Amino acid sequence: MNETMSLSGKNALTAPQFTSIPHECQIWAREVYEFVYAEQFEKYRRSSARLTALAFKKSPFYVPSLNGSTVGDLLYKTVGSGGDGHVGIRINGNRVAENSSVHVEDDNPDARGIRTLKEFGNFDVIVRLPPPTPQQITRVLQRLGAERIEQLARL
Repeated sequence: MNETMSLSGKNALTAPQFTSIPHECQIWAREVYEFVYAEQFEKYRRSSARLTALAFKKSPFYVPSLNGSTVGDLLYKTVGSGGDGHVGIRINGNRVAENSSVHVEDDNPDARGIRTLKEFGNFDVIVRLPPPTPQQITRVLQRLGAERIEQLARL
């Protein structure tokens, strides 16, 4: 379980430095994991969620679907979603933080939001990044600050 990724995913739902534009789930997810790991996973980054999932699928971070997902995992859909796939980050409470056009309303163009795992639907690639180092955890906590962490705990 990667609570730091979960916390960072929840932060990225409202923090202004994270992409809120519809159809940019891959950029949003990359911003989240780079918030924790910097550019440690740069070699897996591709132009779409689908291509990134396929790159991660050949990595030691790929988890077979039958093993199930856990908090902090990147959940990829490689089919559908206009051919580019989709990605979300599993957070606590069997929910998924994401950047998805399903969250956009006429009066709110922000594509970020939360769905339950059931609402998120079938995903076929699970990526479980390693636990962050103590230094990475400290950096994330310092960047967020105590007040923000308290707010995110309620999400």
